[in-house]
Order: sequence, then structure tokens, then C-alpha cells
Amino acid sequence: MPTSMIHKAIIVYVIMINYCHLSLLDVNVGAKKRGPRQICKRAHSTDPAAHRNKTPVNLKRAGLERRCQSLSPSHQTSRRSLDCSSCAPKSTSAPMTGNINQSQAGSAEKSSEKEPKLPQLPQCVVAKMVRSLATKRREFIRMRKSLIQQQNSLLEHYASLRDLETQAGVTNDEALGDVRVLSVTGWAAHDLLLLVRDDLEMSMHCEISGLFGPQVLQQLYAQLNPIPDDVLNMAAEVMARRIDLLNLLRGKHRPDRTNYTTNINTANYKNLEWKTKNSEFDQETERLHRMVAGTVENLKAKVNYSLELARVPWIDREAMVKKIERMQKEIALLQSKLEEMTKKDIDEKKDQDSPHELTAAYKAISEELAKERAGRETLKEVVSAAESTLRVARARIATLERQLKETRAESEAARRKHKDLEQLYRHRETSYDARSKKLLEVSKTGELTIDTLSRQRDALELRVKELREQAEIAEKAAEIREAEQKARADMLQGKVIEQEKSRVIAESRAAELGIRVNELEEQLQALRERSVKLVDVERRRCLEYVPTKENEPTDRENELWKELQATRVALSRAEEELRQSRADKDSFLNSLSRIAQGEGTENLQDKMATELLDREQKIAKLQHSIEEQRENEKIMEQTMTQYENQLAALRLEVKRLRNYDCYAKEIPYQELQTELMEMHMQVKKLSRERNALVTAAASRALMLERHERAAELFAKMTRARRDLSALLDGRTEPPPIEESINAEISRSLTSVCANAADTWTALRVERAQVLRLESAVLAQSLQLEREGRVRTQLERRRAFLEREVSRVHHSCSSEYTSLGRNTSLVLYN
Repeated sequence: MPTSMIHKAIIVYVIMINYCHLSLLDVNVGAKKRGPRQICKRAHSTDPAAHRNKTPVNLKRAGLERRCQSLSPSHQTSRRSLDCSSCAPKSTSAPMTGNINQSQAGSAEKSSEKEPKLPQLPQCVVAKMVRSLATKRREFIRMRKSLIQQQNSLLEHYASLRDLETQAGVTNDEALGDVRVLSVTGWAAHDLLLLVRDDLEMSMHCEISGLFGPQVLQQLYAQLNPIPDDVLNMAAEVMARRIDLLNLLRGKHRPDRTNYTTNINTANYKNLEWKTKNSEFDQETERLHRMVAGTVENLKAKVNYSLELARVPWIDREAMVKKIERMQKEIALLQSKLEEMTKKDIDEKKDQDSPHELTAAYKAISEELAKERAGRETLKEVVSAAESTLRVARARIATLERQLKETRAESEAARRKHKDLEQLYRHRETSYDARSKKLLEVSKTGELTIDTLSRQRDALELRVKELREQAEIAEKAAEIREAEQKARADMLQGKVIEQEKSRVIAESRAAELGIRVNELEEQLQALRERSVKLVDVERRRCLEYVPTKENEPTDRENELWKELQATRVALSRAEEELRQSRADKDSFLNSLSRIAQGEGTENLQDKMATELLDREQKIAKLQHSIEEQRENEKIMEQTMTQYENQLAALRLEVKRLRNYDCYAKEIPYQELQTELMEMHMQVKKLSRERNALVTAAASRALMLERHERAAELFAKMTRARRDLSALLDGRTEPPPIEESINAEISRSLTSVCANAADTWTALRVERAQVLRLESAVLAQSLQLEREGRVRTQLERRRAFLEREVSRVHHSCSSEYTSLGRNTSLVLYN
């Protein structure tokens, strides 16, 4: 009986040792399958280990919250696809699948082939295990059915709740949507037991003994503890850059408010719009501060949790080694006791029994010893198998330590690469700040030109109104003159008719007095001399009725002409400046896009430096060309003043030619024709200038389209740069903080583009007003020419009538004198 009990105890200890080795192998395999936790992939990726009650519901719920992340039921397919890819897992204890799992499975199969075969369990133990497996499986299937039904009903209720919230317009509570769905297919047994493990909290806070374990944990502490501080420093630097950008934008738009004091409504609207924008910026900065603080706290909790979780395999390993050593000591003690008891039994039986009984007893004892030796050999085989499994476990631990060293080296290389990229980003940010300042200066100069053009436009509008009033007054005066001339012509025609009647009477009387013609020849000669004298006197008197010379051109007309020429020069200058700046911007953006689309990213910084040097050289050349253009503008202004003086002189000469006095002097037709040809040349010159303005407007529209395309290319280039930086960092998605910075930069660029578009619209309005003024001036000049032609015709007609009147008057006066002399002679006789 005591020997059989000892055999049973030895078998039980051997079985426990085998199970302990198997659990240790599962721990190592689970540790190999579990990938490294991604630090701060998302703000709510994993939850730190919190205090848990030891009820099974809370244990499962805590394991689910730690294991998975707010995934919908439709996300299972996407999770499988992501597991098949080379992406990192989102949880710490979830097994990695794909190529890594296949390689690990292949290595596990090779190691299992190399390992010695484990001893087979007794049939009774196998039967008990099969029966317990069947019962456990039935219970699991029943619980799974109830869980699936509850899950489906929960999702249906949540869908109906969301539908009612959207119909009622009520804000939804985001805490209700925290439904965590778990799929455990393909998980190892050790991973499943980690979800409901009770001793996890205790073992995580125990200390690790040995030589290698504390050093590894110390290195892990040194590598992982500074991560939250680094993230906090990076976030603080990014927030400081954001605040600087916001201050720059606010400082840029402060002078805009002073420029809009002329229009009160637009100023109020702009101020209110900027107040709302500033409040939105402040709210966004506060939200970012809260998000950064939450992210840092979550990172600290995750780092602490991962460090505590890293202790678990070491603590389990030490516990297993201690148990194995204790069991080996107990087995050795039991073997020694067994040998002593067998010796005592043999000695007692030799002393008590007879020789015949001794032979039978000896045979029985020999058989039992043979069985015990066979059992001992089997136990030795089991112990050797356990030792071989322990060696394999130690070899796996060594490989895991080697992999840990490799991962550390990779993390250090990635950290160095991250620092290099941060330096590159800082350099680019400084260059972008300088470019934004230049663009702001250009926009300010454009706004100043717009203000000056608006003032000139107002002055031109007032001048046009004055000219229209003067033209109306001139038209009214011309109509009054025409009416007076018509009345005078009618009066002269009446006089002519009366004189014709008197001439008829005189002719009849002359026929009667024809007999006395010979007598009155001498008297007629005297009367003719006297009539010649009278005609001279009448001509001298007619000169008094000749209109006086017209006045010189007014100062207002000269000022209008000068202002018109000045606005043309200012418009051409502004157009050239805008065209040059837009061409520079287009070339710069095209060069940046070519650099971003080039092959390779190693020489990117060198290319940027060369491009910036080329830009500086081009800027110096442009400044030199601007100075030359300013000198040319001065020369053109001088020539324009000369042309204006010539035009003023020509206008004075034309007005003199239109006067009656100038016409009376009989200017030759060739000189008038030459003056008309000069006027036609001036008109053609003005038309050429107008066509040049039209072509400039068309080219400006094309430049605006190119500017919009360049803005789109710049946005694409920034997105490509962000994606390249994400790929260089080894991430699949770019960081959200960089997106906010790029969004601020793109927003500032869009504001600059909007200002340029506003300047372009203002210039178009000014050009249209200038064209209207030119058309009004041309219409007035044509009207004045028509009035001059009508006046010359009327003056010719008036001169012809006055000559006729003088001739008739002379003939009548000669007849009256001849009749008076005849009557005097008759009376004298």
C-alpha cells in the first residue's frame, strides 16, 4: 500500500510538471505573437489597467475594454483585411496575423519537430478531459447564443435611438455609442486567460529578481518614461507656432481696419467678422490645449500599464522555475524514501519467512522491483522531457531578448530620423514665414494703390459731372445762337424783299425818266463816288457785328486732361507690378511643384537651397528692372507733359480757327488740313492706348487664372509634402497637428489670393471708368467739331447775305440821290 501511494504521488507530480511547462510555453508563444504597442496612435486606443472587482462580469468587461476598441459589427471584415496587411495592431494583447504569424507558425512547427515527443497521458485522465471539454463546449455555445441575441437587440435599440434623435433634432450623447464588440478567433489560450486573470494586479506590482530581468525593465523605463514629456514639449512648441501665426494674421489685418473708415457699413462688417474669427481661433486653441493634455495623460497611463504588463512574463517565469525546482527536490526525496522502504521490507522478509516462502516472496518482490524500475525509467524519461522543454523555453527567452534589443535599435534609429525631420520642418516653417511676410507686404502695397485709385476715381467722377454740366450749358448757348441767327436771317430776307419791290418801282420810274438820262450823267458820276464812300462806311460799321474771339481753354479742362493721363500711368504701373508679382509667384510655385514631384527625397534640402538662391537673384534682377522702369516712367511723364502742352496749343489754335475773325483772314485750306491730320493722329493714338488697356485686362484675367491654378498646385504640394513626411516617419497617416498648421498656411494664402482678386476687380472698375471718360471726351470733341462746322456754314451764309444787303443798299441809295437831284433841278427851273 505505501509503495502504490508513492507511485500515485509521483505520477501526479509529473503531470503537474508537464502542465507547468506547457503553460510556460503558451506564455512564451503569446509573448511572441503579441506585437509592440503603438504609442499614441489614437487618443482612445487602449485603456490603462484600472482597479477591477473579482466578479466574472466585471473581469470580462475589463478584458474587453482593454483588448478591443469601439468597433462596429461591420468592422470585422476591415479588421481581417488589416490583419492580413503589414499594419501594426491597435491593441496590446491582440495576436498579430498575416506574414508574421505565418513565419512564427513555421518556426513553431520546426521547433515542435525538433522537440522530443511528450509522454502520453493515462486513458482515464484523457477520458475525463474529453468529458469536461464537451461540457465546457456546450456551456460556451449556449452562452454565445444568448450573447449574440443580446448584442443584436442592443444594436437595434441603439439604431432606433439614433433615428429618433435625428428626427427630433436633439444632440446625441456620445457616451451611449461606446459599444465594444470582441472577436476571439485565432487567439492563444494565454491571451484569453489574460482577460479574466485574477492575479494580474498582484503580479504586476511584484518585484523581479535575477540578473537579466531588472536590467531589461530598467532599460524599458529609461526608454518609455520620457515619451510623454517629449510629446508634451512637441505639442507646446506646435501650439506656440500656432499662436505666433494667429498673432501674425491679426497684426496683418489690423491696418486693414483703418483703410475702411471711408465706408462705415463695410468697416462694421469687417470688424464683426474679425471678432467672430478671433473667438473661433481662441476656442480652437483651447480645444487643442485640452486635447494635448488628455493625450499626454493617456500616454502616461499607457506607458505605466505597458511597463507593468512587461513584468508579467518575468514573474510567471520565476514562479514556474521555483515550482519546478521544488518538485524536483520532492521527487528526489520520494525516490530516496522508496529505496529505503524497499530495503527494509526485503530484510524483514528474509528474517521471517522460510526458504520456500522466500523464493515465492522473492519472485513477487522481483516482479514489483522490475515494475518499479520500469516506472522509474518512465519517470526519468518524463523528467528528461521536462528538462528539454525547459531548455527550449530558455532558448526562446534568449531569442525574445535578442528581438527586444533589435527593436530598441530600430526605435533609436526612428527617433534620430524624427529629430532630423523636425529640424527640416522648422527650416521650412521659417522659410514659409518669410514668404508669408513678403506676400503680406505685397498685399499692403496693392491696397495702397487701390486707395489712391479710388480717390482718383472719385475726382474723375466729379470732373466728368462738371464737364457734363458745361457741355449742357454749351448746348443751350448754341441753340440760343442758332435761334438768333435764324431770326436775323428772316429779318434780312424781309428787307431784301422790300428792297426788290422798291427796285421795281424805281425801274418803272426810271423808264419814265429815261428821256432825262443824258442830262443826269454827270450827277450820276458824282453819286457813284459818294455811294462808294458810303459803302466803305457801311463795311466799317458791319465789322462791329463780327463776334469776338472765344476764350482760352479753362483750367478745369487742363486739369482733367492731366488727371486722366496720370490715372493712365498709374494703372499701367499697377498692372505691371501685379503682372510681375504674379509671374514671380507662378514660377516659384512651379519650381516647388517640380521639386516635390522629383524622384527621391535625399537631395530635397539642397534643391530647396538652390531654388531660394535663384529666387534671390531673380528678385535682385527684378528690383534693378523696377528702377529702370521708374526712370522710364519719369521720362514718359516728361514727354506726356510736352504732348499735353502741344495739345493745349493745338486746341487754342483750333478755337481761333473757328472764330469769324480768323475766318475773315482767309486761312489757307492746306494748314487746316494739316491740323486735322494731326488731330486724327491723336485720336488714333488714344485708340491704340485703349486697345493696349483691353489687352492688359485680358492678360490680367489670364494671370488671375494662373494664380488660382498655382494656389491649387501649392495645396497639392503641401499635401504631398505631408504624406512624404508621414511615410518617412513610418506612419500610414499624417499627424493631425501638421494638418492644422498646413490648414492655417493655406488659409492665409487664400486670404492673400482674395485680396489680389479684390485688387483685380477694383482695377477693372477703374479701367471701365477711364474708358467711359475717354468715350465722353471723344463725344464732346465730335460735338464741338459738328458745332464748328455748322457755325462756319452759318457765318458764310451771313457774310453772303450781308454782301447782298450792302449791294442793294448801295444801289437804292444811288437811286434816291439821283431822284433828289432831279426834283431839285425841276423846282429850280
